[in-house]
Amino acid sequence: MTYDVIVIGGGSAGCVLANRLSADPRRSVLLLEAGPDFATTDDTPSDIKDATYAPYTYDWGYRSVPDAFGNQVPVPRGRVIGGSSAVNVCVAMRARPADHDAWAAAAGDAWGYERMLPLYRRMEHYPYGEEKYHGLGGPYRMTLPAPEDLGEHAVAAEQAGLRLGHAQVADFNAPGVPGFARTPLSAADGIRLSTAIGYLNPVRERPNLQVRGDTLVDRVLLRGARARGVRLATGEEIPARHVVLAAGAYNSPAIALRSGIGDRGELTALGIDVVADLPGVGRNLTEHPAYWNVHAAKPPRADARSVFGSVLSVATGPGEPDFDVQILPSAAVPAGSLPEQFVPWAENHPTGWDMVFFVSCVQPRSRGSVRLASRDPGEAPTIDLGLYTTAADAERVADGVRLARRLARTRPLADLLADERIPGADISDRELAAAVRRAPAHYNHASATMRMGRPDDPGAVVDADGAVRGVEGLSVADASVFPAMPRVATNVPAVVVAERIATVLCERLAPHT
Repeated sequence: MTYDVIVIGGGSAGCVLANRLSADPRRSVLLLEAGPDFATTDDTPSDIKDATYAPYTYDWGYRSVPDAFGNQVPVPRGRVIGGSSAVNVCVAMRARPADHDAWAAAAGDAWGYERMLPLYRRMEHYPYGEEKYHGLGGPYRMTLPAPEDLGEHAVAAEQAGLRLGHAQVADFNAPGVPGFARTPLSAADGIRLSTAIGYLNPVRERPNLQVRGDTLVDRVLLRGARARGVRLATGEEIPARHVVLAAGAYNSPAIALRSGIGDRGELTALGIDVVADLPGVGRNLTEHPAYWNVHAAKPPRADARSVFGSVLSVATGPGEPDFDVQILPSAAVPAGSLPEQFVPWAENHPTGWDMVFFVSCVQPRSRGSVRLASRDPGEAPTIDLGLYTTAADAERVADGVRLARRLARTRPLADLLADERIPGADISDRELAAAVRRAPAHYNHASATMRMGRPDDPGAVVDADGAVRGVEGLSVADASVFPAMPRVATNVPAVVVAERIATVLCERLAPHT
């Protein structure tokens, strides 16, 4: 069978594409996912459903190359239906109007905020905020945590922030000044609501839609400069009239490179025939660098339902049109329950509980890359996160840690905390930037490795509609095409990118009859 469309990657974007492209019963769609496919919520493993923590059981196992200090940083990515939306911490943030201004400047007016707002409203079910900004009928369900869901430590952090003069924001996903806000969550009743649950599962019975899990793609099959299907790692070939890459910021460029789409010199060195010489493939990797500022916490009086459910957004850099630093205060959690590489257990822990300020620079200037280690689809790509290659990024994160320290010293939060564990009282505010560089972490928001751009942009890989330059019948629709890094968690922006590109494809790809 020749499919009308094959979508590679059943993650945050791929499930959206499968839903929208198969809405016309005359269009045949095949969705391929490298990880297991759990077709119902009941079939889904408990750790994938549980919205409390981010699980690592269904993961690609990728790590970055060592940085200047020898640090190899884990880069978790979901290898399961729903992709990283099935293993994230459920933060559901829209890109800001300032982000869309940058997208419109780089790729065209269609990506501006006013033009994208109807797609945000279409995608979501969010019974909060003003109706002009939000929708109720969409497949992406979001909830807003109540104070009792956050736990007393996170609530006290917000109260401390208000005492320090930060604004209280009622609706993070509406335009307005930054400040302290409760974070919309893609979760309800303790269940993580991945795009597999919201977009894919309700339409699985469509006869024109097929889903294959545990199916690793090697490359796109090309006849000349036209996509004609995919080749799996097993050697099986599946023909299609159009192929969409939605495998994420690491795997979409890796598949493109194995297909002969990328920098001519790098492809030739690996013995790969060049189909399209596009040096931007795998370049411009952008990630939100982060730091775990950890304080010993007094035991909470009640369990929290969400570890991270609020956020403080602030501007610290010169000339910022919006915020460039975010601080996520956690609930109090048992010591040792957070990732050990960032929050190690200490035998002399004073309380047995921790509170974390997860601090990030959300407008980083540093850039990394994704390259092939070999032609083998089973071998992980070479990922260089490039964190802190621009010194200003560490300064911005250090600004956030200084602010987190002020919050920790301000009542009522000060009454609920003990000693600072990381980086510790022996590290002065002046020394924070150096401490940040020595302990790299990130938000798991990799993006922009196949970015959109205008026709005169030599580093762009796809046009404003996601079509790969110089290749017919091939599109990209995931976080890899972001023209610029949004200053928010990337799940919702990836979904809305898929929504827009799916709309374009539905208009242009006449169903085969």
